[in-house]
Amino acid sequence: MNDEQRHKELAKFLKTHRLRISPQDVGLNYVGPKRRTSGLRREEVAVLSGISLPWYTALEQGRDIRVSEQILESLVRTFKLDRDERIYLYTLANQRPPLLPVLNPGTAAPPSFQIIVDQFADFPAFISDQRWNILAWNRVAPLVIGSFSSGEKYCNNMIWRMFTMKEIRLMYVHWERVAKNLLAQFRTYYARNMGDPWYGEFIAALSEQSAEFREWWIDHDVRCELTGAVEIVHPKGGRLQLEAHEFYRCEDQGTALTVYIPTQKTDGKYPGSEGVVIEGHGRVFFDYKCTGR
Repeated sequence: MNDEQRHKELAKFLKTHRLRISPQDVGLNYVGPKRRTSGLRREEVAVLSGISLPWYTALEQGRDIRVSEQILESLVRTFKLDRDERIYLYTLANQRPPLLPVLNPGTAAPPSFQIIVDQFADFPAFISDQRWNILAWNRVAPLVIGSFSSGEKYCNNMIWRMFTMKEIRLMYVHWERVAKNLLAQFRTYYARNMGDPWYGEFIAALSEQSAEFREWWIDHDVRCELTGAVEIVHPKGGRLQLEAHEFYRCEDQGTALTVYIPTQKTDGKYPGSEGVVIEGHGRVFFDYKCTGR
């Protein structure tokens, strides 16, 4: 879409939503002859949004006008746009779309999360939140990346596990690269949620536990997604090469499904594939001890 098309689409979008909103919807008590306009008048939108009438008129006429985030948010409130409409407005205005809301930290994971990860019978799969806390995992995940628990404070946090658990460190063939990539993604979550005091507490606690985390955190490396292959040495499966794939929920930003798929270069037996014995009733191969606080 070129600039001229974008301006025209923005004009149509604004006019359509202006005509959908009645004066009563925004607290205007109109008394007088019957209105010719089915929705709001342009001057009413301008007043409600705190912008001048000529400026809004030019915007609705599709003229080449630079729109600030402050004005866009005013229009969002005036037109009572929902989440998707708000993102669409930003896109038409050639502005970076706002971040989607995140799953409220500390709340119980929806039961559907467990149903989703359980569909991946042969591959490690888990769902994590914007803090990199693991919310749900399938039967195969602990067999490959270590046991999870519900006891210690940070034991189910992937960043904490990566930097504090000796067994995890030894498991990854290229631990430093994997840890730095994971940390770079964690920093993007931190930037989106700086108002969450949990991050400050977590960073301070992990800085005390890990010299590498303390050193690398100040490098400000950033990565928005976790992709690529990782190699691990599994005590029973041998040397495995897995490729990580992430899938984000459209309902929020930060909650993601991660699935590890074995690549063709894997020369060990993959836990979960035919021929690998799972002890007892799915008892995990690893029994890591977490030092969470």
